[in-house]
Amino acid sequence: MTHSKRFISFTIIAASIAALGGCAKSVEVKTDFPAPLVEPYSLVAGVRYPADLTDFTHVEDPELQAEWTIKLGAANLEMFRTLFNGMFIKTIELDPNSEEFYDPEIDFIIEPKLEEVEFSVPQQSGTDQFVVWLRYNLKLLQPDGQLIGDWRVTGYGQQDKGDMGMGSENAMKEAAITALRDAAANIVVGFPKAPGVEKYILPDNDLPAEDTTESDETEKNTI
Repeated sequence: MTHSKRFISFTIIAASIAALGGCAKSVEVKTDFPAPLVEPYSLVAGVRYPADLTDFTHVEDPELQAEWTIKLGAANLEMFRTLFNGMFIKTIELDPNSEEFYDPEIDFIIEPKLEEVEFSVPQQSGTDQFVVWLRYNLKLLQPDGQLIGDWRVTGYGQQDKGDMGMGSENAMKEAAITALRDAAANIVVGFPKAPGVEKYILPDNDLPAEDTTESDETEKNTI
């Protein structure tokens, strides 16, 4: 076979694979998020939502598959607004383009960022499942802007394409929504132990009560 014939054969094979993979897929994730069922902390949080969070779009072309575009910006904003409004007695949104502000009410600042998105489709995993994995970094700052700590939180979601006969785009969307809700749940549960929170953010009345049983018994024995 000549070089030109081999080239033509490879071109036909590549075109066939592309046809099997289908056209490009695009998913815009939008949904309502339930308020967290927790007693809010007695804290006023200043929240800064950077543009790379609120406009976040992930584009990936899995090997031998169609290109996927997943728009998460609107869902990020909706999720964090609902979450923080339920976790704290008050939130104050700060200018994302400026680190200068003055508000005596603010107890701390939180700035979420979506650092990484990974996903898999059935053709990759050999199953009927669409899987989405998210990693956020929540930067925690003192009111004067000094860094308290970087808090990394993950979320995982999966959706079976066969459920309710949904198409691939809807299955990917549902997997992403599940991953967002999983991340929100991890934030609620993990906040008290996040880097620097107990030391710099939580007021004394929000800390768990200390068990004084042992010290009380010791005091009794020494009287």
